[in-house]
Amino acid sequence: MLIDLHAHSSGISKCCRIPIEQVIKEAKRVGIDGIVLTNHYQKNYVTDGDFPAFAARYIAEYEYAAELVKDSDFRIFFGIEVTMEKHPGVHMLIYGVEPAFLTAHPTLFDYTQEELYYLVCEVGGFLVQAHPMRRQNRLLDTRFLDGIEISCHPLYEGTHIDELTPIAEAADILLTAGGDFHADTHRARCGVYLDNNVKTAREFAECFLYTDEVKLCVQEVDSRESYDVTFCRSKA
Repeated sequence: MLIDLHAHSSGISKCCRIPIEQVIKEAKRVGIDGIVLTNHYQKNYVTDGDFPAFAARYIAEYEYAAELVKDSDFRIFFGIEVTMEKHPGVHMLIYGVEPAFLTAHPTLFDYTQEELYYLVCEVGGFLVQAHPMRRQNRLLDTRFLDGIEISCHPLYEGTHIDELTPIAEAADILLTAGGDFHADTHRARCGVYLDNNVKTAREFAECFLYTDEVKLCVQEVDSRESYDVTFCRSKA
């Protein structure tokens, strides 16, 4: 099954133009079998200082989305896109954790990269830097990453897959792929192919933590067609 590892909904992400019902419909339309709902988790969304309440709203959006597809073959996994306060302009994607992880750590945006990495590792999740070569973004320390995202968002410069592949190989980490869908442009067909039996957060994490190879579906910004590529963690 093809899972887009980076998608948003207007219920949380203010920059997303459509609600989760339409996000699901658009993913199905282009042949995607599921998404990781990685809404924005950022400090400036919390205007009243009540971080636990924001974490609860964030989780509720995911739970609502999961309820919408519970009787279908479409999969929705829980994820988090954190805007890092200590690393301006950097977004981190957290995968393979349960919603309770966010309840326990409602101020994730205030952590350093290293702190966040070890926190995610402790609960069996994995940490990926989102779109590190987009505009003014920069790639952080690969020692504290499990992966680097190939971003297929059609509004930006490109996927940068040629530049990021040797970096990931040298660091012995994975490449992932996601559309960063906000409904601000056409829906890219992209993601990572996973076994159809993957249903839980733990199973999802194991697909990446214990593999040396992933099959990606990539769509370049200047194309309406996607293509598949297999990435091996290291050629050594």
